[in-house]
Amino acid sequence: MNAKEKTKNHFDKTASEYNDSSDGKFVEGMYDALVKEIQKSESGRILDVGCGNGNLFTLLPDGKYELYGVDFSKNMIDEAKMNCKTQATFSVADAESLPFDDDSFDMIVCNASFHHYTRPDDVLKEMRRVLKPSGKLLIGDPYVLGIARPLINVLIKFSDKGDYHFYGFNEMQELFLKNKFIPLSSVKTGEHTALHIAGK
Repeated sequence: MNAKEKTKNHFDKTASEYNDSSDGKFVEGMYDALVKEIQKSESGRILDVGCGNGNLFTLLPDGKYELYGVDFSKNMIDEAKMNCKTQATFSVADAESLPFDDDSFDMIVCNASFHHYTRPDDVLKEMRRVLKPSGKLLIGDPYVLGIARPLINVLIKFSDKGDYHFYGFNEMQELFLKNKFIPLSSVKTGEHTALHIAGK
């Protein structure tokens, strides 16, 4: 089973109990930095790629943004629809093939999902395609110190959660540049988390 299949299976199985799982507890600490950054914009269309159960959107003010979420796991999308009710539009989709027109969104968020993607370049190209020319990309992801990262990136290949690669700040900036994004900032948001921001 490859990492992509592992990811889908893992989150399909844990969707209904995600908030109480180790994954859910880990991600919970990442929301504040993302919400703060999102709310720098007064309005706009926002896409959450790898949206999980939609928790992030429940933290945003009702009616302020036009919200869309996609996830590879159908069970997670089902949970998101229940959590957010009519506040957002959710659909099952692969991050490598987003079901939206070019230049559709003012902001794209990807929280605790990017390290699962086995083809990060393809995902970033799709994100850039659907992001408006003046749009912003926010990627929140686990952070591992550089000295330990090479070993961790070998070990996670044996994980049943579908983890694929943890990125350092320089790696993320290189990925952004390679895929024609403008790196804006990379900052730690916790002991083991970071937020990477890029513009189109």
